Amino acid sequence: MGIIISLANKHAWRTEYRYTLYGHKLIAKNGEMYMRHFIVIKNRFGAIIHFTSFHNYVGIYDGKVFAPLVSDAETKLRYVCVMLNYVLVANYDRFQIDHVFKVSRESLECFFRDYAQEALPDGSYRGAQSIEKCVRAVVMFFRKLRRRYGLSVLLSEKDLVVEITKHSRYGRPRTQKQPAFQVKGLGCPKDTFRELPTKAFVILLNLAFRYAPDIVFAMCLQAFAGLRAGEAMSVRQESSPLGNGLIVTYVESEARKIEIDLTKELPLRSDGVVCGKIKKERKQCVYPPFIRAFQTAYAHHKSFLSGRPYELDYCPMFINSKGLAMTYDDYYRRFSLLVDNRFRPALLESDDSECRIYGQLLYENKLGLHALRHWYSVQLVLNGEDIAQVQYWRGDKNPESAFEYLQNKGDLAKELESTNDLFASVLMAQGQAEVAVRHES
Repeated sequence: MGIIISLANKHAWRTEYRYTLYGHKLIAKNGEMYMRHFIVIKNRFGAIIHFTSFHNYVGIYDGKVFAPLVSDAETKLRYVCVMLNYVLVANYDRFQIDHVFKVSRESLECFFRDYAQEALPDGSYRGAQSIEKCVRAVVMFFRKLRRRYGLSVLLSEKDLVVEITKHSRYGRPRTQKQPAFQVKGLGCPKDTFRELPTKAFVILLNLAFRYAPDIVFAMCLQAFAGLRAGEAMSVRQESSPLGNGLIVTYVESEARKIEIDLTKELPLRSDGVVCGKIKKERKQCVYPPFIRAFQTAYAHHKSFLSGRPYELDYCPMFINSKGLAMTYDDYYRRFSLLVDNRFRPALLESDDSECRIYGQLLYENKLGLHALRHWYSVQLVLNGEDIAQVQYWRGDKNPESAFEYLQNKGDLAKELESTNDLFASVLMAQGQAEVAVRHES
């Protein structure tokens, strides 16, 4: 079945080979791009020497008649990959296991424990959600492997799962199976630094208009429409042959609704490089109080694009210096440079004491792109939106994130100021004016 290759020296696994993922990009007839991931064996030079069949045992639509073409089990495969490297490669001398069929319960217990208690590069530890997903993915992998190969697999069903009884809301008992492992972790991951006070947001956006005109509209897509950074990189121009990236609805020559097309993940470069990723396929609307600000920013971006070369077969919204669609990594680097070289120094030189304190915090914490979506979410809450509306305007799959924001509404109101379309429009106009003055000079 291609699980492991035969080596004259089994110890060579520790230095010569490792399990890793290989992603293959495919394009459907309608132009939609999707990925398929496989667990492969690579040598120390990074060359694939063997394709395994492990992807057959981590499917996410098993037993279903219909499976979406874009469905991919990448996350589960990653967990399995980490487990294989731990048991078969890194700890071969310890467990003496040279085949996946021989993996024991003891080796899995050690893997789960070390996975939960391993310190991450920033000194934090994996949270409960990450650990639980890993355990469930690995347990399901071995259960499916056993169903296919029976007693050839050392792990039994009792080694992997236990039955528990739960009661429905009507009091009816029902049994269900859950992993037969209890993993003790050391703590939760370090909280992401994402606080962005409105007065600091004003400074950041003005600096972006002046020093980062190629990404300022992407920042507005996050701050005024709640897009994730990867989703912003997936947006197309209105004239794109792949379909309009933006749809504006006018009433008496006034924009009343702006939709951003995130219904399909399409290729935006001729070289096939993936630019971003859409977490939830949808048409995302700009939050109405921000429509005027959004329009001003969009007009500024169209002016920036005019005269610059880009691939007409794709018409991406954001382009790099070579005229190719900008990737998430490009966007992240440009934003980081803006923060480090312009934003933080401007805060430290501010006459406002709160801005100076916030600038000092940026020496101790990394401000990421998610801060823009966080700022947007705070404005939704402070504007009185309920949990369903926060979920809708954020484009979330489930209401957990919206509920978290609403729970902290009191604290958010104290820490952050709300804004409105007039304030944002003035801000945008200032940034546009500064750019115009620079061009004239």
